[in-house]
Amino acid sequence: MSEIDVSRNERCIEIFKRLVDIYIETGEPVGSRTISKTLSNRFSPATIRNVMSDLEDLGIIYSEHTSSGRKPTEKGLRFFVNTLVEAEDLSAMERKAFLELTKNARGKSVESILETATDILSELSNCVSIIMTPTRNSKIKHIDFVLLSPGRAIVIIVSENGVVENRLIEVPQDVSQGILERATRYINSKLTGMTLEEIGNSIQDQVRCHEDGVDELTQEIVGNGIEIIEAEDVGDVIIKGRSNLVSNVGEINDFRNLLQKLDEKKSVKNLLDQLVNGQGIQVFIGAETKSFEMFGCSIIAAPYSDNNKNLIGAIGVLGPSRMQYGRVITLVDYTAKLLGNIIA
Repeated sequence: MSEIDVSRNERCIEIFKRLVDIYIETGEPVGSRTISKTLSNRFSPATIRNVMSDLEDLGIIYSEHTSSGRKPTEKGLRFFVNTLVEAEDLSAMERKAFLELTKNARGKSVESILETATDILSELSNCVSIIMTPTRNSKIKHIDFVLLSPGRAIVIIVSENGVVENRLIEVPQDVSQGILERATRYINSKLTGMTLEEIGNSIQDQVRCHEDGVDELTQEIVGNGIEIIEAEDVGDVIIKGRSNLVSNVGEINDFRNLLQKLDEKKSVKNLLDQLVNGQGIQVFIGAETKSFEMFGCSIIAAPYSDNNKNLIGAIGVLGPSRMQYGRVITLVDYTAKLLGNIIA
């Protein structure tokens, strides 16, 4: 029996789906008698055991030991998500929360809107919510160089959609704020309608060719600033709801290290960064989560746009692999689309 055969066998599908539903609800191995009772005894425990044996041979369920019930494998969860999961309707409570987000968005900065959206998604999904703020594809409004102390300055990058990013750079010890203001005027004279990547390529070429009659010190500061910005990239990660993982400690491998991994943010950003140029919901299960494969987690994420349909970031949730996929897919998809309507 192949996996395709399973998709055409109503009995196998019904028993497998019920097993996964019960496992997601309880987190416990599921036995044939439990399934039989929940299916109103449509199939005898013996029939269910035979089907479960076939499903185990296919590698989509497994037993932790001989006498235990079964749980879905990562392969089984992937089959479940691809074949059996359906998006669910939002509840009245969920609709109210999103309506409040829309009402309160007027006049708020993009950062504030994203913070609120992440809080709401975390609360509604009971998972960790993650959002990547607009990336280097966003157009830049202005960049400022500000002296912090001798030899250290901060580069402040403000995008047209209101997101602010800061980067520290080293400058010569004798550089004054006046010199940094010259660098600021120079770089902002080149910004109109450009993304950070376009700015970097254009200005670096001009700096290397000593164009525009800019003195060497200003060229060095501008060049170093662009290099730092390009190396670290624009776009931060907001993570909310770590405490939601506490109720699922038993389902997560190495809970403490997972929290540390989330604090690093870079691993999360690398994963979400793949979605910025993608379309629609994507579900990562277990090993598919790459940097998080060892923790037994799933991640559901989607790219989001501004109201001009420019893809600017990604939003998603991270939780145990037995999360309620249909409900969480709906929440993530709705949040991503909502952000596309309210972010300028």
